Amino acid sequence: MISDKLTIIQGVQQIELEIMDIVHKICVENHIRYSLIYGSLIGAVRHNGFIPWDDDIDICMPREDYVKFLKVWSAYKLKDYILQNKKTNCDFTQNFTKVRKYNTTFLQEDDTGEYHKGIFVDIFAADRVPERSVQKMVQKISVAIDLLYTKEHGSGIPNPIISMTENFLLHIPRKCQVVLKKWVCKNIMKFDNKNVLKYMIACTLEEVKNLYSADVFENLVLCEFSGREYYRFRDYDSCLSMLYGDYMQLPPENERTWKHTPIIVDFYKNISELDN
Repeated sequence: MISDKLTIIQGVQQIELEIMDIVHKICVENHIRYSLIYGSLIGAVRHNGFIPWDDDIDICMPREDYVKFLKVWSAYKLKDYILQNKKTNCDFTQNFTKVRKYNTTFLQEDDTGEYHKGIFVDIFAADRVPERSVQKMVQKISVAIDLLYTKEHGSGIPNPIISMTENFLLHIPRKCQVVLKKWVCKNIMKFDNKNVLKYMIACTLEEVKNLYSADVFENLVLCEFSGREYYRFRDYDSCLSMLYGDYMQLPPENERTWKHTPIIVDFYKNISELDN
């Protein structure tokens, strides 16, 4: 095992670039739109690559492109890479997709499932948000239920009514859960054919509040990223200002830390091959 923290994070970043090169190639060859997002977008703008202490790459796609990416992935027969989400692994606890590198390990404290735990790139789907308040509320409730069934535990929100509702929904018959899950997913994606509506990324309830312009994926440009070129929003400033405020300001030194704080990192072996 590698013990030096800087060496580890640089090694993780290099493998993530390797994964991202594959993702970018598939997207370009299949006319799939994507953009760097979150810390990766800050890194592209502020550092021309990774934020030095960042330990993952995040990208987002419009839902239709996200679905297309999942469909074309298998045609590439990439034995060294694994596409992973709730459909591929029922014990996966996120409502987005990861692409992992086989023969690597990146184990986090909350990684309790049996799914592969290699070094990864995160891919988020963006959905359109309705303008009417009632429709917006139904969509947000649907996101909450989708997250509940994806994570398979309550949100921890300190509200007795929410806690009781979540507990009830988690204990209804499995067949009912499947039907409800399909219904809420339909509600989340219901407006994706409305090109004039803004986007959201429904990976958390907090994130649903952040709305991206209706044409944000129509204005993508290549940018330098750690010696490569990947796509980002042309209007990155509006997106990052909304998410982070003054994103060009470096955080205090004591906050320049890993986002995922892994327990075990290995660049050559799957976790099943490591000595406990």
